[in-house]
Amino acid sequence: MHKHLLLSLVVWLSCGLLSQASYAEDVLPNHAVVMLYHHVADNTPAITSISPENFQQQLSYLADNDFHVWPLEKIVKHLQADQTMPDKVVAITFDDSYQSVYDTAYPLLKKRQWPFTIFVSTDAVDGNFNRQTSWEQLRTMARNGATIANHSATHRHLLHPIKPQESKQQWLQRVEKDINRAQQRIQTEIGHSPKLFAYPYGEYNPALAKLLKQMGYIAFGQQSGAIGSHSDFTALPRYPFSGNYSSLDDFALKAMTLPFPVKGLIAPINPLSHHQQQPTLKLKLAEDVLFQQSLGNLQCFASYQGKINTQLQEALTLVVGANKAIPAGRSRYNCTSSISHQGQQRFYWYSHAWIRLDKNNQWILD
Repeated sequence: MHKHLLLSLVVWLSCGLLSQASYAEDVLPNHAVVMLYHHVADNTPAITSISPENFQQQLSYLADNDFHVWPLEKIVKHLQADQTMPDKVVAITFDDSYQSVYDTAYPLLKKRQWPFTIFVSTDAVDGNFNRQTSWEQLRTMARNGATIANHSATHRHLLHPIKPQESKQQWLQRVEKDINRAQQRIQTEIGHSPKLFAYPYGEYNPALAKLLKQMGYIAFGQQSGAIGSHSDFTALPRYPFSGNYSSLDDFALKAMTLPFPVKGLIAPINPLSHHQQQPTLKLKLAEDVLFQQSLGNLQCFASYQGKINTQLQEALTLVVGANKAIPAGRSRYNCTSSISHQGQQRFYWYSHAWIRLDKNNQWILD
């Protein structure tokens, strides 16, 4: 009888351990996806616009497929504290407080009682130019689910020196004043100014990211990808949806993505000189059982080049390089790998942004 009890106990414990191991391999890491929009209109530049119809379809998709729309600050706090999060958490953000955000996007979001964040360039609002909302309209949205956050005062290319002889220290001081001025205007007009920042044009480098960290900000770029506990909180990715990248199929795929577990990177510093034609990106990846199962499907792409050279070296180091010269101006490397999770294909996604000077080593400014 004792032998039977002992055997039963061993079998029960074995099944339990196997079940736990299986669960550990199948569980998703804490993650979220942040959506980025500019104009929600048909009569604005296509490169920064999504049609009202497509925007409405995307909101309906989130509602119909049981997504959780969280405030940006809540997502950041959960990820930094490594607090358990449900799958399918998203945040909705807008860069620049364009009038179409108030006229078109806001009523749709208010109807659903969904939170969202508007990154505001305060000089544009103060000057009432470039189709911006008013402070009164921003206050109205802030009373109804919107977080009003910092996109700088001037919306300049922050990495670009305003004069050739500007030193690094002068540059950092100028940028810090620009950011502080915007933060003070938001505090004055809205009454609350969270330490959230979106880089104008998505442009940053390690020195600028370090400044934002020293100032106490969580900062967001415009490179694509999901965010997780391993993410760099001075350069969090967001998916831009506009122009050719605003279809429902594209949105549905990206809304379900997972973050690459990147714990370190080595890359040339932006802006690249014109002679830096094929920059090499090295990513040090954290050990993650589920992610490692996806590595057989790993591939990387460069803007205007398609698939590019990708090597997974020992110690989980990913080395990526372009096949030919990347274009002058802004471009990206995008890396993905896929798994089947609970019967559904999911993509891990990582993007690195480059800024390369033109043949005269001059900036290409928008």
